[in-house]
Amino acid sequence: MSLSAALLDGSSRVGSHQSRPFVPARPSTPRRAVLASAEPQKGKKKAGDTPNPMTAYRAPSKEGASLRAEAEAPFRGFRLFIFGAGAVGAGLATLFGLPSLIGALGGAPGATKSVAEALQDFGINVGSFAVLAFLVQRDLQAREKQMARLLREEELGACQLELANRKVLRLAQLRGFARVVLIAGTPVQVAAALAGAEPYKQQLQERGVLVVPLPFMAASGSSSAEAEAAAAAALEPPSAEDLRWRATPIRLGDWQAWFQKQAAMAGKGLAEGLYISLRLDGRVRGSGVGSPNWAALSVQLPPTEGVFKGFLDGMDGRIGTFD
Repeated sequence: MSLSAALLDGSSRVGSHQSRPFVPARPSTPRRAVLASAEPQKGKKKAGDTPNPMTAYRAPSKEGASLRAEAEAPFRGFRLFIFGAGAVGAGLATLFGLPSLIGALGGAPGATKSVAEALQDFGINVGSFAVLAFLVQRDLQAREKQMARLLREEELGACQLELANRKVLRLAQLRGFARVVLIAGTPVQVAAALAGAEPYKQQLQERGVLVVPLPFMAASGSSSAEAEAAAAAALEPPSAEDLRWRATPIRLGDWQAWFQKQAAMAGKGLAEGLYISLRLDGRVRGSGVGSPNWAALSVQLPPTEGVFKGFLDGMDGRIGTFD
């Protein structure tokens, strides 16, 4: 679904006083949707009402991350069961075959296997156990890394932003509606990144890119007054024309704390600025130091409008990490 379809309000208001006659709302066009406030609507819901995905926000939780992990890797649980059962069986076979090996090596009169056969069986059991245990350990480590990544993404999704139409949302509420690009740094660095995106603004908007500038770092003493003034002008609140292009972060300290935590985990510094590009489903597509490669994004990402709308939504590239 495109960001433009989600940001248009096609419903009409109805008078709140009982003395006024009821006026039915005008029917909306099929391609228009309502972008409500991030706060849940008060009042009772009617039976059969479909929850709006833009307002159905849930706080970050390990249970939610587990569900997303299962959706991303649906066969991991099956593999863990098969490989785990095989490892247990190979371990038991190794233990049960150990007396036969000892008896064959000691020349016991009741030995049923020769030394060569006992050694062969014991080697097969030990090798099978080692391979299966390695596969189980690899899947467990992959699941642990995946859960850590999903929990970080859930924490990032809890950060708040404000659109140009004054709607306040959580970042997670834009999943399925926008490919968000976060730019963090000093005001001068963020303004320079925004200026670099201007030549590709139309192509990026067609691909659902929404930029969130995060100028939470203090400017260095070497920055000129002209650069500071230009940065301040570039970071003014977005106008109505920027509804599909730029959003304003709220509670900048929450964004800063998240970036500082991730930079510390990755062993990176914030001095040169950082960016994070998110997929349409909210997962991290890529990240790095400085400014994104706007030219590459403008051609790599599939459009969110046209004949293939929705069909190519998942082709955002592989899931990246905090580089």
